[in-house]
Amino acid sequence: MSGVAAGALLLSGCQSQPTLKPAGPDTAFNMRYQLGTPLSGPQAPGGKLTSAPDLVVQVQFLKLNRWPRVHLPPLAGQSTITINNAAARPTMAFPALSAGAQFGNVNNSSTFAALLHSAGVRATLCGQASAAVWPGLSVALRLTDAHGLNVHGRDLRQLLALWVWQPPPSAAKAAPVAGLAFEIKRFNTTSRLPTLARQLQVLPERPFVGPTTYGAIIPFHFLSGNSPAFAMVIIIRPWANSPQDQALANQGRQRIAALTKVHATVALLNRPDLIVALHHLGTPGVRRASLVYLAGQTNAKLTQDVAAVAQPPVLRALAGAVAADTLRAPFMTAAQLGWTLDKTTYTLLYRMQKIKPLAPQLFVALELHLGEAAWHVSSLDEIARNLSSRRNYRLRIIKENLIYLEDSSPAARLTAFNWLNRRHLAPAGYNPLADNRARTTALNNAENNAAYLRRIQQ
Repeated sequence: MSGVAAGALLLSGCQSQPTLKPAGPDTAFNMRYQLGTPLSGPQAPGGKLTSAPDLVVQVQFLKLNRWPRVHLPPLAGQSTITINNAAARPTMAFPALSAGAQFGNVNNSSTFAALLHSAGVRATLCGQASAAVWPGLSVALRLTDAHGLNVHGRDLRQLLALWVWQPPPSAAKAAPVAGLAFEIKRFNTTSRLPTLARQLQVLPERPFVGPTTYGAIIPFHFLSGNSPAFAMVIIIRPWANSPQDQALANQGRQRIAALTKVHATVALLNRPDLIVALHHLGTPGVRRASLVYLAGQTNAKLTQDVAAVAQPPVLRALAGAVAADTLRAPFMTAAQLGWTLDKTTYTLLYRMQKIKPLAPQLFVALELHLGEAAWHVSSLDEIARNLSSRRNYRLRIIKENLIYLEDSSPAARLTAFNWLNRRHLAPAGYNPLADNRARTTALNNAENNAAYLRRIQQ
């Protein structure tokens, strides 16, 4: 059956038949850049791209007259996640649209090319492109129906695409890392009107220390064609500072600078109760209850204790600061919201104590969370410089209290030890009231205890 006839069958039984107008070439090929990953959708640019790219990807799409005698691993078994992105919200799916597809490393490019161009298979080039890839950026190589089906004013086109992207940069990764994904849009023959079934199959991220060639064979029919399958030849290699790669990088920067399509940030905080509590931060009479509830639900323990005891002027200041810092709360996770609350609370108390000593009830709350560090301006300064994340904040407080275990003041050592001990972070065998030699021995043993150091870092 021809591709046109198959498309016509999709319309049988429809009360209102859309116009079928497939004509011209079978497919159209294009390349698209995107800030973000295929799972995140297009993201807003973070600034001008001046750095050199990490990788270069080269892809060929070939139409096959017959399934070739290649032996590559099944594609379906290699995915880390498969998404049905036809619905309003993506859902997990079985990789049905890529059933029978193959994907894997090609050790001998010449042999693979010979198989694709052997008698009967007759591979025909449909599109090819090369692109530079940067961390935090994706490129999609896309083969689509040259002409779609017009269904009630909507142009539906099938698609076969390869995504290549890099995760954000990480100092822990010695070699450039990239992820690959296959996107498929195919007409759904089970519906009365033509609709597109969609699938995004994401493969594991992998490092690239040198050129790597992959091959893919995917069963697919485009609307105007009768090919049983398409092949992809994919080469990914580190970027080289050559004239050819410099030109690819410049082309990529121009395309990225011209990007206009950006997805709205996805709301993450699916908690109407927290949104309502945030709304009432400015309402007298329920301000304290709203803050305590927010803090309790998001594990913001410093905020919870301060909100419970603060006098009305401080409570108003805290509620106003939290309201200003949580304008984007719907786009935070509960954990991010909790950290925002605690960071805001610490910053407010830190600024207040710079002007005059904190009220006793506020200082008690601060000491409960900071230990001996609450008594020292230098420690408060160090903690204020480590508010980039809850983890950094926690580690800085622990480090400050460990420092005070060596203090000459027994009271300082005792306060720091009690704070650490309540959290099971005190060095084994340490006694804050023991002689200097015994204390030093216990601290030296802790410094050389890998298990203890790991516990502190958790």
